[in-house]
Amino acid sequence: MEPLPLPSNLDEAESLILALYRPAPPEVISRTQDALQRLQRSQLGWQFAHGMLERPDDQVKFFGALTIIIKLNTESSVLAEDDARQLLTSLIGWFVRSLGDGSGALVIRKLASALVTFFIHFPHLWPGCVHHLLYCFDVGRAVPSDEAKNAPTPALLAALDETRLMGAIWFITVFVEEIAKTEMKSQKYLAVHESLAQNSEDVTALLAYGLSNTSPSGIRIREETIKCLQSWILYEQRLPSSDDTLTKPLRNLTIPALECIQTEELTETTMELFIDILQNYSGFLKDEHYEALFALFESDWSRDRYMQLSSGDFDFAFTQYGIMMIAFGDAKVQTLMEGVDERSHRMLQRLCGLLNCRGVLVGEDKIFVPALEFWATFVETLTDTVYMEESTAYSWLPFAMSQVMDAVSHCYGKIQLVDHSAWSEMDSNDRAGWVEARKDVADFLLAVWTLKGKSLVSNFVDLLLQALPARDWAQIEASLFCLGAISDCVGDSGECDQDLHKVFSSELFQLVGPGPARATIPPRLLQTSLSTIERFSDFFERHQQYLPSALELLFTVVGEDGALGGSSSKSIMTLCSSCRSLLKDHVEGFLQHYHRIHGIGIDSIAEERIMTGIASIVQAIPEEDRRLDYLEDLIALLNNDTQHCLRLKEHPHLADGQDMKSWIETRLRADILSQKHAPTSVNEAALVIAERVLRSVASMAKGMQSLSEAPIELDVDEERGPQNSSERLLGIQNHIVTMVSQIHQAFGQSGEVNETICNIFRAGFSETEPGPFVFPPALVIQFFTQNGPNSPRIGNMISTMCSFVSSLSNRPRAQVLECLAVLVPWVLGLLKAVSGEYNPRIKVRRQRSDRLQEPDSDPDLTQSGIDFMNRVMTRYPEALLQLQPTSDLEFFFMFALRVLDGKEPLPKGSACDFWSAFVALKSDDASVQAGFSNALEHLGPLLTQSLVQNIGGNASRSELDKLSDPLRKLVVQHPRAKQWLEAALLDPSFPSTKVTAEDKSMFAKKVVNLRGTRQTNTVVRDFWLASRGSNFAYAS
Repeated sequence: MEPLPLPSNLDEAESLILALYRPAPPEVISRTQDALQRLQRSQLGWQFAHGMLERPDDQVKFFGALTIIIKLNTESSVLAEDDARQLLTSLIGWFVRSLGDGSGALVIRKLASALVTFFIHFPHLWPGCVHHLLYCFDVGRAVPSDEAKNAPTPALLAALDETRLMGAIWFITVFVEEIAKTEMKSQKYLAVHESLAQNSEDVTALLAYGLSNTSPSGIRIREETIKCLQSWILYEQRLPSSDDTLTKPLRNLTIPALECIQTEELTETTMELFIDILQNYSGFLKDEHYEALFALFESDWSRDRYMQLSSGDFDFAFTQYGIMMIAFGDAKVQTLMEGVDERSHRMLQRLCGLLNCRGVLVGEDKIFVPALEFWATFVETLTDTVYMEESTAYSWLPFAMSQVMDAVSHCYGKIQLVDHSAWSEMDSNDRAGWVEARKDVADFLLAVWTLKGKSLVSNFVDLLLQALPARDWAQIEASLFCLGAISDCVGDSGECDQDLHKVFSSELFQLVGPGPARATIPPRLLQTSLSTIERFSDFFERHQQYLPSALELLFTVVGEDGALGGSSSKSIMTLCSSCRSLLKDHVEGFLQHYHRIHGIGIDSIAEERIMTGIASIVQAIPEEDRRLDYLEDLIALLNNDTQHCLRLKEHPHLADGQDMKSWIETRLRADILSQKHAPTSVNEAALVIAERVLRSVASMAKGMQSLSEAPIELDVDEERGPQNSSERLLGIQNHIVTMVSQIHQAFGQSGEVNETICNIFRAGFSETEPGPFVFPPALVIQFFTQNGPNSPRIGNMISTMCSFVSSLSNRPRAQVLECLAVLVPWVLGLLKAVSGEYNPRIKVRRQRSDRLQEPDSDPDLTQSGIDFMNRVMTRYPEALLQLQPTSDLEFFFMFALRVLDGKEPLPKGSACDFWSAFVALKSDDASVQAGFSNALEHLGPLLTQSLVQNIGGNASRSELDKLSDPLRKLVVQHPRAKQWLEAALLDPSFPSTKVTAEDKSMFAKKVVNLRGTRQTNTVVRDFWLASRGSNFAYAS
């Protein structure tokens, strides 16, 4: 669609403007806007804007003022000074006239914005703008500023009618708000801020006059004046502390502003002003202001609002009053805390009472959370004061502590469960807020613990025991929640065990167990009860008589209640893992539970947690045969699922058979019930279940890990061979690997399958004793080296082999080198694949026309490959020198240099680490050291050139520290580093023309003289900035 032609006269322009405000199709509105914007940018824009401001229609005048603003912001630099003066005269004239011709507020405010925009661009032409504007108001037209010099401001203010007074207030509001958007320290706007300060006397006189207007019709003026005062105080806050030009005059207006608060129409605006000051700039107020605020909070007006809020009226005005109280409390928290006078005590009691207003937490009560934040601050301040001088006796402390405990009591009452009808009426945001508010209470209780210690536990235990006989579920749940909140503080000292005995020996855990009573218990109470068991796992370790029954309860709930399966399974995992040695005799019962749970199908994450927990107990069984019996039982269960997956993958039609259909429905029961992420095809179902089988194997491997490392044996050689595994253990290992390999072969195109397999193997790397997941190195290598560059998550597999190499550290070096003789060529083959066809005859590194790909094409593989080679080089450098053919090593060095030239940050960082290690490599073997020294002689110039290319502008700012590291090591390690550096800097390929030969020479000299110290990084950064040019100075 063709754009509209530009208007040729004012009538056409006016027609277009008015069309914008009439209903029209979007494309018509867009074309109209485009035409008007082109008009504003055109040379005729000034002329049309003047004409529009002479028109009677507000919409047209508004557009004219907007056009003036746009022209000033885009063309002020080419505006002659005489033209600028004439524009100012016109703008003032339009502004004065708009106050008398019935123009709307939008037009008046936009003209005020145009005047302020002019001031920002030409502050020297209108330095006393406020006084001059008041004089123009007085005479009713725009006059030269010289005429206004001798007119006293009070007389000008007294002569203003309410319309012109409102216009003046609007002007100084826009004046400060627009100038506040400019950078105060910028040289460009320095004169603007200085000129603003010159107007401070007139501004504060105008504000004082606006606040003194007490006529009924002046309510609106006072409201706008208070808003304006808020903007000026916000601006004053940004001024340097040494600049008090505005501070005292604005402070003098504080009490007159506060006096407006009891005028109903001004209450909200005034409260907003003081909330802003108290929260963000409390130092602005002095003692006399705080005294006035104290007096306000003691007044009948204040008491009425407090009573309304306490009774559950959360109207915005009453809630704002509560926020103002809290802001005052925050600003004077130390004074209130240490106060021994009745007034301070009353204020604290009222602040405490804000935690106890009627109404559902968050759903109705909007003041609880802000009040809780105050009490958290109060407790933090109290703790810091008390523990600063522990021996000091404070006369104010008992009352302060009593208020803290009252706050705890109110929180306990407020977080109790709401009835079902009230909960159903809350929307999703309020429900989420209710949950978050309870978390805030938990954090508050943790802070109170520092002051009250174990007495806090006794308090909640007593409340729990008092509520049990009456079956007051809400109080019981709140008591358990609060106990759980401070469980981390209780720790494993046992000092609270006497109280905890009362909890875990009470009838509560019989009530929540299987039986008719459970049906009457709210689900959240059941969830909190189970969570309490997990949180106090240390207690169960010390008192194992409670442990089996607690776990029986958890297992029962997992099987019966899917909604609670997640929290229960987490508790099972935690307890089984931490108390594994105490549960060895109960493993058979837990296995039966697992079989039952597996048979009915539960959430996969819950089942994996339970697997970890049971495997933890199995790991603690000292008798090998018994331990392996249980392992075989678990593996058989997973193998059965594996075989079903394989058959389903190979023969999808079997899904229609009754047995297979039943098996699929069981394995996916949780997905089907939740209607989330349920597979939509047979192949997808087979894959999802196979992934879960592997995650269960990984969970078993995690559980079978030792809790702590074996004791250090001082009398054995550092290198030792693997301890022999029994035939039966080897059989189990083969069974596991076979199962994993079958899934990998069938579903290896799944990234999750490959990643989970990596986790299974990793679990055995940290073990020092034989175990089902401590596989023979040859088996590990055989499995991983069958994967090629197209295998999903191949980078993760290389990373896993990096961990594997670290795990070989206690084996004989010759055996490790045998392993590396297979692994290193495999990794290099993967890097060759990502690099493309490698031609060893190419000697010029940056000639890449015959390369099929770049290292950046697979950042994950590239990074992992370089990390692996770095690990091998630093620990077993001879493994690289023994590579055959030798061109493989040459390929890798060239590859690592190409990565250093690349754009991908993570591989590039790994390449920096590699070259840092390469340059600094030291070996006790003279032949190995000679080999790497020879390699550095050949690679040093290329490495230096690559580093210089980066530092000369090719790198990003965040990469400079990493790139500095190999450079620092190079100048320390090699005597020819300076020569290489100078050559690279003078090379024609250097990427920047913004630094001179002298700059480059000075850079090289500084780097060499610093001899690898950390200050080199600063020199590198400065040189990079110089190479990039001044536009990048912000990055420093």
